[in-house]
Amino acid sequence: MAKTSRYICILVSLLCLCLPVSAKQSKYRVEKEMPKARLLNGIGVGVDGVGFIMKAMSGRFANMEVSGRLNLLEKYFPIVELGIGECTREGNEQPTKFHTSAPYFRIGADYNLTKKRNGNRFLVGLRYGVSNFKYDYANPDFKDEVYGGATPLEFKDLEGKAQWVEACAGVETKLWSFVRLGFNIRYKMNIYKKFSPHGDPWFVPGYGKFDTSTWGGSVNLMFDI
Repeated sequence: MAKTSRYICILVSLLCLCLPVSAKQSKYRVEKEMPKARLLNGIGVGVDGVGFIMKAMSGRFANMEVSGRLNLLEKYFPIVELGIGECTREGNEQPTKFHTSAPYFRIGADYNLTKKRNGNRFLVGLRYGVSNFKYDYANPDFKDEVYGGATPLEFKDLEGKAQWVEACAGVETKLWSFVRLGFNIRYKMNIYKKFSPHGDPWFVPGYGKFDTSTWGGSVNLMFDI
């Protein structure tokens, strides 16, 4: 019995000696897998593929844009988006024509909600967008309700200004080395507009089909440099 008790005491002592070592090894593994993030983890440049695909397919409108962003602490991503919005449209119910092609820009930031750094990110963010543009409007069969008859109308280089905010949410994953792919959805809300008294534009570059609010989205191919 005494012999058995001695063996138990020896076994317990060995376990006590091993536990701190295992804890240190476990802590070392965690630190190895999750190194402390640097303040600046890199710069990324990207392109939204949706607009260029719509342009290639001769769509009625397209926002073609590129972007540049910073990676701060793997959590904060300040970003600038620059693009050109184009639209050529003929009305269905009325023979109206609309055309615009102008640049726009957005500034904002994304926040990474994902805690693990495994190449995947779930991002939420905000954008502030601005577009100063010119647009053409024509109605070859405008009916004069006062005097009767039809009078063709054509206006060129009407001036428009718009500002808006966007709430964004999306996901992003690493495809290979420095190449990443992501997509997001955006809820856009107009906060300022100034259009020609001759008529509001059907489309605002960077914003999309003009309304008080609208939805949008993008598919981004990003390159970390």
